[in-house]
Amino acid sequence: MAFTSTLLEGQRAQRKLLVHVAEWKEGSETKREILGTRTEDSSIEFNPDIETMTDIRGITYTDVNKTEPQQTFDPFYILGGSALSDYLSQAALRNDINAYNGTFDVYIIQAYLKDGDAYYAVKHSGCSILPTSLGGDSFTAMPIEVHYSNNITEGSVDKLTDEFTFTPAVSTSTGD
Repeated sequence: MAFTSTLLEGQRAQRKLLVHVAEWKEGSETKREILGTRTEDSSIEFNPDIETMTDIRGITYTDVNKTEPQQTFDPFYILGGSALSDYLSQAALRNDINAYNGTFDVYIIQAYLKDGDAYYAVKHSGCSILPTSLGGDSFTAMPIEVHYSNNITEGSVDKLTDEFTFTPAVSTSTGD
């Protein structure tokens, strides 16, 4: 597939066009939820492991050994209808780290890159989504951190809801 930008020259991509979707299993049921409801600002931090050295001639070299991408959604409110907040808050109060340790697939969709009716997407398999606290003042919030796996499959999705179909591209899986 050849994805091209739907943006006009000089046009900035709106933040809502970068979509993050968590997917997990509860028993035999697969659940999905779009992340970011009522979160005003959230960015993927790539956290590169960088090694620099200067040789005897005074030339500096930089090597990127790996990245450890993560993203914070703060606030992440406990909202009616949010299966993810129900799942994570119960796991956190039970201190059940296995409930969120490497148990999620997270899709990142760039809705401004299209090929026909398909949107560019990557699927990170085996991610962790960790609640960092639970509480608040007027309303209950549970900020979360998404730790991406780097076990990535490129592909596309057919719609911008949590009921999409992900189609892997041919031979594009990276990671372990």
